[in-house]
Amino acid sequence: MTAISPWVFSRPDTMVRQRRAATPKIVGWLLALCLEFAVSGVAGAQTLEIRAARLSGAGWTAQHLRATLTTTAQGNRLDWATGTLRVGRRVLWRHARLQCVLRTASGWSCRQGSLVVGGSPWGALNGHGQVRLQRVGGSGQAVLTVRGARFGSVHVRVRSAATGQWRLTSAGSLPVAGLAHAFMRLPAAWQVSGEARWRLQAQGASWARARRISLVLSGSRLQFNSPDGLQAAQGVALHLRGEGVYAGQWRGVAQVRWTQGGILWSPWYWQAPVTPLRMRAHWQQKGSVWQLAGGTIQWPGLGHGGFALQWPTRNGVPHWQLERVEVAMAPLYANWIKPLTSPGGLAARLQASGRLRFSAEGEGGLNALQWDLRDAALSSPKGLLAVTGAESRGAWNRTRKASAATVGWRSAALYRIPVGPLHAELALHPQGFMLRQPFTLAMLGGGLDFRRLAVRWTGPRSGFDMSGDLHGVSMTQLTRTLHWPPFTGTVSASIPDLRYHAGDIHTSGELSAHVFGGEVRVGYLHIENFLGALPLLRADVEIRGVRLKPLTDAFHFGYISGVLDGNVRHLALLNWSPEAFQAEFHTVPAHGVSQEISYAAVQSITKLGGGDGIGGFFQGLFLRMFKTFAYAHLGLGVTLKDGMAELSGVRPADGGFVILQGQGLPRVDIVGYNRRVDWDELLARLHAAIQSGPQIHTGG
Repeated sequence: MTAISPWVFSRPDTMVRQRRAATPKIVGWLLALCLEFAVSGVAGAQTLEIRAARLSGAGWTAQHLRATLTTTAQGNRLDWATGTLRVGRRVLWRHARLQCVLRTASGWSCRQGSLVVGGSPWGALNGHGQVRLQRVGGSGQAVLTVRGARFGSVHVRVRSAATGQWRLTSAGSLPVAGLAHAFMRLPAAWQVSGEARWRLQAQGASWARARRISLVLSGSRLQFNSPDGLQAAQGVALHLRGEGVYAGQWRGVAQVRWTQGGILWSPWYWQAPVTPLRMRAHWQQKGSVWQLAGGTIQWPGLGHGGFALQWPTRNGVPHWQLERVEVAMAPLYANWIKPLTSPGGLAARLQASGRLRFSAEGEGGLNALQWDLRDAALSSPKGLLAVTGAESRGAWNRTRKASAATVGWRSAALYRIPVGPLHAELALHPQGFMLRQPFTLAMLGGGLDFRRLAVRWTGPRSGFDMSGDLHGVSMTQLTRTLHWPPFTGTVSASIPDLRYHAGDIHTSGELSAHVFGGEVRVGYLHIENFLGALPLLRADVEIRGVRLKPLTDAFHFGYISGVLDGNVRHLALLNWSPEAFQAEFHTVPAHGVSQEISYAAVQSITKLGGGDGIGGFFQGLFLRMFKTFAYAHLGLGVTLKDGMAELSGVRPADGGFVILQGQGLPRVDIVGYNRRVDWDELLARLHAAIQSGPQIHTGG
């Protein structure tokens, strides 16, 4: 074989048979010159070889290129090879080789071509095709088909006219697994499957730049699953259609339809609506920024709106906008808000209705929000919360010092307690909001005065603080609403400073209430997991000067007159049921207040203390002759721990404890003997005492 002195292109540090410096721009011209020289050379085998250490263009780089042309009497053969090819940061292959039979009878044609690619994200690839270039007029055509076990198949056809105009058509199918891991940067441990089919058309001039492009892409049976199962999709079908035109910059239109399947992105789960979800937007590439403008989204069953997006291609944060969005509150709360709440809590059981209109924008996080909520409602299955005619409108901005908003409703109920209409004006700031002026919420014949209310939703102090007063609340209406035994009188209370943070409520001062002629003070109040499935309340309670007569008049417990003091220390309520406490109640003498107890009340207290029968027939008959009895001291202590209650009285007695110390004639003392009793059993005794009244047991 006779060798012709080759042209060699390389970097200065590359060892070749002949050193010459050249730029990538003249490679094509030199290759054409050398090919003409080779095919018209002397008889016998001839070899022409061209090498380049590196070629690069806009966004791509190829290394270690080599083109070899071998001519023999039987024909000409072209062998082209390249090393690593990078597009952006992606490696498309690490080595590739193309071989074909070169003919030059009437122009150039490269037939019976074969392509082998290794080191690609899809594994090994192979293909076949041909290239034909006309010597006269310069028109040409190239056809290539590439296949791979993990790659699928691609068919490409390119035609060029004599004027330099060209057109490309391509179609094929790809397994989504290789496509996703190659271009979407999914973790290697994720399982991905499905198939993507596309049809691509492009055209341009002078082979320099595409001028028009259109793409149809359909994904079917798309599935993915993260190792922890928190992100998954099944049976998803997506359809993308887009087109673009270049006129100084790229711009065009894109449309997406979601027709099938479900997507889990914990804690959210979305199912494709019966009528497909549709998105449409105008797009353009402006410098180093991709832009979506004039976008619209139609989500059947949820709502519709507009959007815009600016996405820098280099080290930038995307800027997004949602414009004139209108959604239905029922699916918005059920599918978008409820998954963020604690399972089993009140918020997780709520149902919503109404319409919400809003606009928002942000750069990474939320920067601004405008909203208008009208005629909305919230309700819980058991009536713990019910709000009707809710309305709110306002605007918030991350950088603005303050803005205004309003919130209100026609009617509401909390834990079945009805409250009147609300209209509150708020001052919003970047971290939260506060009341612009105090307001009163009417309830049960009285009202709740909100002197102060401040909410923060960011930072270590996120939550709310409030202070206010409760005045003139009717006990009659309250007990009727809660289905309690009827009480009379009114309740007033002071709320000095109540704070909510991260699901917990606590107070920095004492809550006090005036009821039954006395005062109840609650200190060290702390409620953990307030809106969760198992709220835990801790507090200390102090009772001073409570009149027993209006309290006992409400029950079938019996009549007791006197004044009661007491304490409940270390109270713990789990899910609003007692878990532990140390309680002690006793009567105190008060001027002008008699200390008397009825026969029915004596029976009830005896039953509560564990009495098990009448001391004797004549004793019981004798006591029935008196309506009331005077007493000197009445008291009961209860310590609850681990489901067991330990009882005590005003003083110890032989084998027991004195609950009631009588006075005068006839004198009645009540003595309990069972110091330890199951808490549920004690509640059953109290229930039995109220319902039917126990038998009497007297003690010395």
